[in-house]
Amino acid sequence: MPEIHHDGECWRCAERTGLHLTCLACEAPQPIASDTDLFALLGLPRRLTVARDDLERRYLEASRVLHPDRHQTSDAQTRELSIAASAAVNKAYRTLRDPAERGRYWLELHGDPLGRDNNRVPPALAELVFETQEALESFRAGQASREGVAAAHEHLSERLRDEVRDLEARYPTWDAADPTAPGVLSELKRRLSDIAYLATLVEDADEALGV
Repeated sequence: MPEIHHDGECWRCAERTGLHLTCLACEAPQPIASDTDLFALLGLPRRLTVARDDLERRYLEASRVLHPDRHQTSDAQTRELSIAASAAVNKAYRTLRDPAERGRYWLELHGDPLGRDNNRVPPALAELVFETQEALESFRAGQASREGVAAAHEHLSERLRDEVRDLEARYPTWDAADPTAPGVLSELKRRLSDIAYLATLVEDADEALGV
């Protein structure tokens, strides 16, 4: 059973719940604080590297015991807690399965969210951003071909995929050293900033192409 940072009495049967999403005695879903660590929510060690199969297994197990259908004949409070807990588990899964989202969450956990003091276009992408925006403006004005924009879109998408793969490949090395070190957090933020700008360019091209 996935564990969370909660160690009190079950609200329904007053048994000790331990650090679990549901009571071990009566199986009632337990309240989850809004600031609960997403790694702890799924019983995962707090680190940048996440084993996909382990994440999937824990997510499916938690979803099974918390799913609202399982508690649809229970009292109102149980149903409400089931819905809230399921939503929290889904959020944790979506965040931790994606390397970039996991990295962004890591920055938030350590007090330096991606958007803080990070409003400038990354220097390494400045030329690409300018060229893409110019091409999209020309396309919208009917002065550039759809094929040209589609080719640019494919190039941006491939670069974005490469950046995310490269980021995830660095996680084990950072974990083996110190993933909370200022240098690691700074490098993580720089790479995530690049990824965020590339993702925005891909979205802009999607919108222009109507896809």
